[in-house]
Amino acid sequence: MGQKVKALFAWTKNGENTARLFGEKYKTAGVEVTLYGEATKEGLIFLGETRSATHVLYFLDHERVLLVSLADEMGGFHVEITVGDLVLPT
Repeated sequence: MGQKVKALFAWTKNGENTARLFGEKYKTAGVEVTLYGEATKEGLIFLGETRSATHVLYFLDHERVLLVSLADEMGGFHVEITVGDLVLPT
């Protein structure tokens, strides 16, 4: 069995509403979600690690998300995706 997903959601001022919406959707789907709040991009890995997160979702605005994976062997791998690319766990 794999590691339980623990996601930290952070955002820019322009991404807050979308982050909160998806945070609630992920919580409802059973993901342990911490809504961190407004943050800068530079400290995301540190922020996620200090809260034992497996993933950080940083909402840049209502369409773009920076996804940081802390659970893989690359340790901090990140990619920019769109909100439409987010998949709710089942």
